[in-house]
Amino acid sequence: MSTCLIRPYACADLAACTAILAVAGRTTYGPVAGSAAFMAATQGEDLLVAECDGTVAGFAAVYTGDAPEYFLHHLYVHPAHSGQGMGTQLLAAVAARFGPRLSLKTQLVNTGARRLYARAGWIEDAGDGGVDAMGAWIRVRYRAAGPVR
Repeated sequence: MSTCLIRPYACADLAACTAILAVAGRTTYGPVAGSAAFMAATQGEDLLVAECDGTVAGFAAVYTGDAPEYFLHHLYVHPAHSGQGMGTQLLAAVAARFGPRLSLKTQLVNTGARRLYARAGWIEDAGDGGVDAMGAWIRVRYRAAGPVR
């Protein structure tokens, strides 16, 4: 596992994060046609980036609006850096900064992400799921924080 610097997003990260969303998030968002699309997709969210050897290799974005629970809306690692532990490091940084009332949604078919979340101590909430344009999803909560209804 490579150790990366996890730090707050800076304006200089815009191009790298846009490229990561375009490559790693294309299944979710379709073509990301530039920085404006990235900014729209992360509007109102608090971002962290994973930087390895001076290169932004991943990012996480958390919605911290008025809800009593924060929502991890984006977690992407560039495929060239996949499998090196950056997703795990980003999850840990998000949990340290925003936990324990933190949740996310993931597609049921996204078994790789579901394994990552389970290894990091996140718990699937079988009572909170649904179907969206991409298919069936389930809510995943950090360390079994109780459901907010």
